Amino acid sequence: MCSIQWPRLIEDFDKLMAKVVKIDNRIKMYLEDDGYEKWSRVHATVNMRRMMTSNIVECIKGCLVELDKIPCAHAFAVLKKKNIIDIHPYYSDYYKPAALANTYEVPMVPMPDKEDWSAPEFILEEIVLPPRYKRLAGRPRKRRKKNSGEKISTNTNRCGHCRQEDHNRRTCTFFPKED
Repeated sequence: MCSIQWPRLIEDFDKLMAKVVKIDNRIKMYLEDDGYEKWSRVHATVNMRRMMTSNIVECIKGCLVELDKIPCAHAFAVLKKKNIIDIHPYYSDYYKPAALANTYEVPMVPMPDKEDWSAPEFILEEIVLPPRYKRLAGRPRKRRKKNSGEKISTNTNRCGHCRQEDHNRRTCTFFPKED
C-alpha cells in the first residue's frame, strides 16, 4: 500500500498548473472546462489505487503477490493419486469465475473516436513550427573556452623508454636495442 499524502499532491498539482498558466492561460482554462476529475488522479472521483496503468507487469505483480498460486504438475499428480476430482479448492481465488466478474466491476470508458473530439478553436488555429536547429549526427563537440593562461595542448610523441619528446620507443637513441 502506498502512503500518499493527498494535500501534498494537490499542492504539487497547483504548482504545475501555475507553470501552465505562465505558458498559456488558455490551456488552463481548457483543462478546467473539461474537468480535472476526468484526467487528474488527485481530483479523481474513483479510487486511485484501482486505476489501470500502462505497465501491465506492475498490474500483474500487484495481483499475484505469492507466485501465481496455480498448482504445479506435481500437485496435480498427487491430487489424482488421492482420487480428488474437485481441484478448485486448491486454486487461488484469482482463477475462479467470481474474480473474472470482479475484474470488470469498475467501468472503463474508452477514448472516443477522433471525429468526436472537441477541441477549442484557438487550439485548432495554433501553428506548430519545427525546431529551428537540426542536431547534427555524431557526438557534439565541447566548446569550452580556455583561460588566457591555459596552455593549448598539442599531441606530442613521447618515448616509452626515456620519456623524451619527438621520438618513440622504436627510434630511441638513448637506450640500445635489446636483441
